[in-house]
Amino acid sequence: MNAQPKKVREILTIVGGEILVGSPEVEVIGCYVGDLLSDVLANARPGVLWITIQTHRNIVSVASMKDIPVILVSRNRRADTQTLAEAEDAGITIATTALTSYEAAGKLWEAGLR
Repeated sequence: MNAQPKKVREILTIVGGEILVGSPEVEVIGCYVGDLLSDVLANARPGVLWITIQTHRNIVSVASMKDIPVILVSRNRRADTQTLAEAEDAGITIATTALTSYEAAGKLWEAGLR
């Protein structure tokens, strides 16, 4: 099954989310769900959307190291201003949704994001 790339603006419509920092025009080629940073480092592919509940500054470091352009934080959690500033400097979009990680991933799967 071929993945269908999605732009952040499309993703936010699907999951009812909002951008905290970054661009709605960034495109992702897939999705990875995980809260354990070492797991994301070991297994996430470059170019994917990363869904997590983590909000600390290390998410920006991990996303940068793995070339992950977008982080979607679930359960309406919000990164602090320092983390958002670091994400902006790194060119990483951070968004939030009220959905759980499971719910967000399910909706995105149904929409064709793999």
